[in-house]
Amino acid sequence: MIPTNKQIQIKNIWDNYIKSNRLVVDTKGKELVNIDDSRRAAIIELQKFINEFQSNTINIYEFKTNIDSFNKRNNLWGFTATKGQMFFNQLVKNSEVNIAQLVNLLKECIKEPLDLKDALSKLSKLEKYCLEIYSKAKDKRKVPNPGSVSYFLSYYWQVQDADKWPILYTSLINAYTELELWEETTSQVNAYEYFFNLNEEIKKILSEYTGVAKSNWEAEHAFWNFKGNPNKQITSSTKKESKASVVEIEIEEEKSITITASFELSDYLIPKVSKLIELGAETEKSSSSKGSAYEKLVAEIFKQLDFEVEILVQGSGRNPDAILRHREENTAFIVDAKAYSNGYSLGIDDRAIKEYINHYCPKLQKKGYKKIGFIIVSNSFKSNFDSFINEITWNTNIKRFILLSSEALLYLLAYKTKDRIQPSTIIETLVSLGNPIEAKDIIQEFDDV
Repeated sequence: MIPTNKQIQIKNIWDNYIKSNRLVVDTKGKELVNIDDSRRAAIIELQKFINEFQSNTINIYEFKTNIDSFNKRNNLWGFTATKGQMFFNQLVKNSEVNIAQLVNLLKECIKEPLDLKDALSKLSKLEKYCLEIYSKAKDKRKVPNPGSVSYFLSYYWQVQDADKWPILYTSLINAYTELELWEETTSQVNAYEYFFNLNEEIKKILSEYTGVAKSNWEAEHAFWNFKGNPNKQITSSTKKESKASVVEIEIEEEKSITITASFELSDYLIPKVSKLIELGAETEKSSSSKGSAYEKLVAEIFKQLDFEVEILVQGSGRNPDAILRHREENTAFIVDAKAYSNGYSLGIDDRAIKEYINHYCPKLQKKGYKKIGFIIVSNSFKSNFDSFINEITWNTNIKRFILLSSEALLYLLAYKTKDRIQPSTIIETLVSLGNPIEAKDIIQEFDDV
C-alpha cells in the first residue's frame, strides 16, 4: 500500500505531465507526435517478426536483424541501446556453440505469459541462462548482462499486449527510488514482480484521481516527465531557463567505454590497403584523382574479403563504384565509395543513389541474388541519413542500407585475415550492425579480449 503522502506526490506528477501538454521528444529534442499511435502501428510489424520467429519462418539471426533494423527506424521504446539490442547481440554471439538451446529458450520466454506467475517463471529461466555465461566471462562487457533480462523480455511482452505488460525501464526505477517507493531486489524475478505490482497500484491511484482508467503508457509517460532522461545532464542554467516539462523517450543508460583491439591493425594489412584512411583524408590531390584511387582501394579490400567484385566504369553514365556478389549466400551489394576529407553528407546524391538502385537491382535479381544491399564507404559521415534510409528500404528492393567507415572496413579485413572469418559471417555483421558502422563496432563484434 502506497502511503498517503506518496499518493499526493504521484498525483502531482500526473498534474505536471498534463500541464506539459503531454509533449514527447526524443533525446535529440525532436518531437514525436502521437507516440502511442506510432507504437500501435509499430506493434503490428513487430508482432509479425515474433510470429515468424516462433513459426520457424525466420531463424534467430534474421529475427535479431529484423528487430534491430525496425527499431533503429522506429525508436519508440529505447530498444536500440544496451539493455535491448546490445543484450540480444551478446546473447546470440555467446550462444553460437549451442544456438538451438537459445532458440528454444527465447521462443519460450518471449511468448506472452499467461499471468504474472508465468512471467516470473520465464524471467527466471533467461536470468539463469545469462548468469551461467556472465559468471564465467573474463570480460563482462562482452557477455549478456543478467540485469537486462526484465527490460528485454517485458519489451516483447508489451508488443504482444501493451495493456497488460509494463516495461521495466531504468528511468522508472530512478523515479521510484527518488520517491522512496522502490526497494532493492536480489534478482530480475523479484524486481519485475515488485515493479509490476507497484505499477498497478500507481495506475489505480491515477485512475481514481482522474476518474478515467489509466494505461501502462500513460503512467510511463508521466514518470518520464517527472524524472526525465537519465542520460541527459541538467546544468543549473538549464534548470533556471526551463519553462515547460517534456517527456523524453527512454534510452537505456550506456556507459562510455573506450574499445581497442587486441592487436595492431597494421600487422594484418598489406601496406597498399592500410593507406585507405590516409587517402580518404587527402587534401593535396584533385578530388577526381583522390576519388578514383580511394574507390579502387575500397574495391580491392572487398576482394580480399572474398567477394566477387565488379568495378564499374565511370564516365559512361552514372554508375556506383562497384557491385559485390557472394553466390553462396545469394547476396549482392551496390557500393559507393566517398573520399570526403571532412565527412560525407548526402547532399544531392539521393537522386543518384535511387538511380543506381533502380538500374542494378533488377539485373541482380534476374541473376538470382535474393538479398541486395547498398553500402556507402567513407572516412566519416556528418549528416543524418535515417529518413533517407527508411525511404529506401521501404520503397525499393534494397534490404539493408549500410554506412561503413574506412577504419571499420580495415578492421573487418584484419579480423578476416587474423581469424579466417567466413564471408557469411562478414555479411551477417554488415547487415546486423547499426549505422554508421565504426571501428569500435567491428572490434566489439569480433575481438576475444
